[in-house]
Amino acid sequence: MTADLDHLRDHVDLILAVIEARARFTTSGDGEATALRAAAENCQEDIVVRQLANPGLTSSIAFERLGLSETEQQVVWLLAAVAVNHEARAILARATGELSLDPTLHAIRLVVYGAAPSRLALAELSATAPLRRLALIERTDGTSDVHESRQTWGLSPRLLELLHGQHVLDSLLVAAVKLPEPIDVQQLALQGDVLARTTNALESDAVVLISGIPGLGRRTLLTSAALSKGIETFEIDVQRLSKDVSTLSRQLRAIARECRLFVRVPLLANLEALDDDRLALVGDELVAQLGRVFATCGVDRPTIRWNRPLIVVEMGRPTSEQLGTLWLRQLGQGTQGDAELLATKYPLAPALIHHAAAAAKALGAGGDLTPEHIYAGIRTVLDDKLGQFARRVAVTQTWDDIVLPPDQLDAIAELLARVRGRRRVYEQWGFAAKVGKGLGVSALFSGPPGTGKTMVAALIARDLGLELYQVDLGKVVSKWIGETEKNLGALFDAAEAGHAILLFDEADALFGKRTDVKSSNDRNANLETNYLLQRLESFTGICLLTSNHESHIDPAFQRRLSLHLRFEVPDAEERALLWRAMLPAAAPIAQDVDIETLARRYVMSGGYIRNAALRAAFVAADHDSPITGAHLERAARLEYEAMGKLAVAA
Repeated sequence: MTADLDHLRDHVDLILAVIEARARFTTSGDGEATALRAAAENCQEDIVVRQLANPGLTSSIAFERLGLSETEQQVVWLLAAVAVNHEARAILARATGELSLDPTLHAIRLVVYGAAPSRLALAELSATAPLRRLALIERTDGTSDVHESRQTWGLSPRLLELLHGQHVLDSLLVAAVKLPEPIDVQQLALQGDVLARTTNALESDAVVLISGIPGLGRRTLLTSAALSKGIETFEIDVQRLSKDVSTLSRQLRAIARECRLFVRVPLLANLEALDDDRLALVGDELVAQLGRVFATCGVDRPTIRWNRPLIVVEMGRPTSEQLGTLWLRQLGQGTQGDAELLATKYPLAPALIHHAAAAAKALGAGGDLTPEHIYAGIRTVLDDKLGQFARRVAVTQTWDDIVLPPDQLDAIAELLARVRGRRRVYEQWGFAAKVGKGLGVSALFSGPPGTGKTMVAALIARDLGLELYQVDLGKVVSKWIGETEKNLGALFDAAEAGHAILLFDEADALFGKRTDVKSSNDRNANLETNYLLQRLESFTGICLLTSNHESHIDPAFQRRLSLHLRFEVPDAEERALLWRAMLPAAAPIAQDVDIETLARRYVMSGGYIRNAALRAAFVAADHDSPITGAHLERAARLEYEAMGKLAVAA
């Protein structure tokens, strides 16, 4: 430490010698030189005292890590003296003949590099050199139309903090940058040799990118592998970085500076959140400055053109057995068999298992966990992951509330079997290797309004014991080019990680046919459809679509469906069953109700029958009477007319 302080004092003395030798003093120059030396020494002593109190990163070490030359360090000390001592600023202004509050580039060149212009001065004070590239010095004149030689400059607040011994992270980056918490890599349930491949990749100077669905532990894998090589990281969530290009540029330069100062490698999480322009800026401002960069992204890997070698390691989903072990470890109770059953029903990504178990334990308040605690914990993490683009659907109906023909019930049973038997067929019987893509389950329910499409989707979720999330297209579709695809990618990733069922109601609005390109709007719409085709094919979760107009759905989607179930308007016998199903046992029903006549007279789907039954019930309740045939007849006639039809007398 003593050597560092001596080195620091040498720099201050050197600056003073340069100022005294080169500055153009007046006839009373000796007095001014003495005053300037005293002011600079006060600055020096202030900095030395602060560094003694917090010696983690001394100025000499910081300068070495930032790659500053001797003359660049002199610039720093000159601006430090001006920043902390008004007398030094005044003396320097008189010495150089300039009246500006802060020194200009001309004054800095005069004092540090001498009166004659030199290539060294031009190079070290240029925009591409470390002083300005890493934002160690900043402009203070606040205008853009001033000649470069007249621009005024000061020491950046960040560097002044460091010289004063304040070694916390730059406040500009607090929201986006954090130190990763060490986690045992064994908790990740890694597939195959992914850890070895990641560790080997870190031995190169290439950009290392880990891809996979959220929650697999991509960042933990990189952090753990890096620590095994003695490499520490800064974790940067690029979603929290500014969307404004100029602000992002400053943030990236600050990240590059902090990584150099603290000898860390940036780990850029969620790289797919950046558009092409901001992705290119990362290459210019960060990768080009540091070389070594780590990153993570989702299944849809962005196109990276950073003029650096790129190594991609793909993380696959853990097996059900691995997930069962994680559930057992996180819950701390039950048997391996119980945990594997839970993993089969809820094959969440490892990170979601951790959070769901933590939420369940909090709800259990330290006692034994019940299934209700665990399911509530799972719902909590799913709402957090999917709530941005979809809402959870509460399912209260049962299969008794809907009437379907036998062939449709058989098709639904097959769909349920596809979900329940995936572990056995794909993992144990080895069909996953044969099939390759399309391991998810997708179905289209088409037919007229009110035929029960959405209701069947909800009942399927209930039968499987899974959560159903109805996609809010208003939150997914964006007018900005590329944003819709990014939103869809985030939605599918979250559903895949949480093993939740996605429901796209009125799917033809998003899954519509591609058209001939006659405008940029057509081109963008086709790009969205192409993206959906690719993403649906790689999706390993459950996706249900409903549509009143199946002819509007692009045929390429229909080829990728596990099931296409067509719903027809029920016949008279089925309508009678629906009328009876819609009248609860607790409701008071009058003796004069003729269900068969209602069913025969009004050709309506189940949705309209439901509306009519409710309509009649509210009128009866208001009259404080049972639900009579007249109530139901009136309600059915009004619903029928709302459909644009006229009732025919019996």
